[in-house]
Amino acid sequence: MNKLPLTKEEIERLLIVHLQTFPDCEGALEIVVIPIEDCSSAATWTVQKFNFGKSDGDACDRALQHIVPGFQRVYDLVCKH
Repeated sequence: MNKLPLTKEEIERLLIVHLQTFPDCEGALEIVVIPIEDCSSAATWTVQKFNFGKSDGDACDRALQHIVPGFQRVYDLVCKH
């Protein structure tokens, strides 16, 4: 399956919108995505950190553990110039 190429900012936007749909994560503010340099990895990016704002940090962490692997299977991090 071919992955959809997205920029760092595009992936971050999609992740935060999806995260905010989870209970106790509605107030999450920011997610920071970084590239994975390991060529043996199927994923090209991971979440470095997130700002849960007024949300429950543990709830957001659990939600991201659920969300990120699925997004990594669908989206490739690319640099668009």
